[in-house]
Amino acid sequence: MSKSFQISLILKGILLASVLAMVFSLVFGALLSYTSLPESNLSINIIFGTSVFIAAFITAFQAGTRGLYYGLSIGIGFILLVLILSSVFWSDTPSWLKMFEKTIVALVSGGVGGIIGVIIPQP
Repeated sequence: MSKSFQISLILKGILLASVLAMVFSLVFGALLSYTSLPESNLSINIIFGTSVFIAAFITAFQAGTRGLYYGLSIGIGFILLVLILSSVFWSDTPSWLKMFEKTIVALVSGGVGGIIGVIIPQP
């Protein structure tokens, strides 16, 4: 268990959150296609929150310390990545209110996931 803050763990966590968000989005897209589930903004926030929570949990568990820092770092990095990708692929300016909402969801879920990841005892 290393006590220093590892940037490589944060980058791996952001990558994990991105992959999880893509997988959850594909599953949700399939559910939308084959069922009568309604599409809503809440679903996107759940995908954001869940993917950042899991990535922060795993990263903080691997680090063994400073879970809040790792979780918040992953939340901030994930939101920055989403903001950069959305500005590259869409010409419309993003709704700042929706981005603020997603930022709060990512920060809270990342912080909670990081704290829980450190609390869980390692074998």
